[in-house]
Amino acid sequence: MKNFSVTKNFKYFAIVSVLLVAVGVFALLAAPFGLNLFNMDIDFTGGTTFTYDMGQQVTGDTVQQIQQAVGDIVGATPSVVTTGDGTQVMIKTHDLDSETRDALHQAMVDTFGLEDSARQDVQNVSPSVGKDMQAAAVKACLVAAVLMLLYITIRFDFKSGFSAVICLIHDILVMISAYVIFQLPLNMNFIAAALTIFGYSINATIITFDRIRENQRLSRRESYDEVVDKSVRQSMTRNINTTLTTLFTIVMIIILGVPSLRNFAIPITIGIVSGAYSSIFIAAPLWAKMKKSEKKKKTMPNKG
Repeated sequence: MKNFSVTKNFKYFAIVSVLLVAVGVFALLAAPFGLNLFNMDIDFTGGTTFTYDMGQQVTGDTVQQIQQAVGDIVGATPSVVTTGDGTQVMIKTHDLDSETRDALHQAMVDTFGLEDSARQDVQNVSPSVGKDMQAAAVKACLVAAVLMLLYITIRFDFKSGFSAVICLIHDILVMISAYVIFQLPLNMNFIAAALTIFGYSINATIITFDRIRENQRLSRRESYDEVVDKSVRQSMTRNINTTLTTLFTIVMIIILGVPSLRNFAIPITIGIVSGAYSSIFIAAPLWAKMKKSEKKKKTMPNKG
């Protein structure tokens, strides 16, 4: 590892990144043309939600039974989320007429032996509300990216901030690719997952840039590539250890958690791994490349 250079191999890491984000980029570009590759939840598309008090702790088997019973009625697998103290469930499905709603309720009563009063709430989510949520998700990510760019520019320099934001976009696109590939429900959890990854990824990137700044002061005669390679080696152990300790907890949620938690934990896991990868192999080498390009322009003879 001592002789391994992230700057000399940057083009290979860039190719890997392009492959990782390709699905997400294609899905985003195809959406305006009517080709929807996402598993859109009613949070974004509109639909009907039912809240039931099951009278007992809801387990993974209970969720599967609900999905099967309700799916036979509505013609699609619904989203089932555990709420309250763990004895309530929220069933999300597409917009239903009154006849189908009654059939769904009867299926829940017959399958689980519930009383009619077990149905606590029925709500409609209009498509216009879903569009507002989509706009809110985009705005939240853009504002977070701009604020982080300003913060890192002030603390380090603009090229560090630009590299960090590129990595943030990279991590979000990787997570979007995961939503498409695994057909995870795209709902409000996406916003929470995206902002979580923003914070986690930027922390790992700042650790690396902080080491770069320190090594620049101590080794003024070294090239940008040498400074970056040294800094990445010095900060890699810390970044990897931080990533692994976080992953241990998240992976246990994937293994033991209910489907609603699992659908949140999977993109978080992918985002954390992507954040560690981009902080080590993309952000710092990209900074070095931009600094070398800037230096080359300054040393070029002026032909005016």
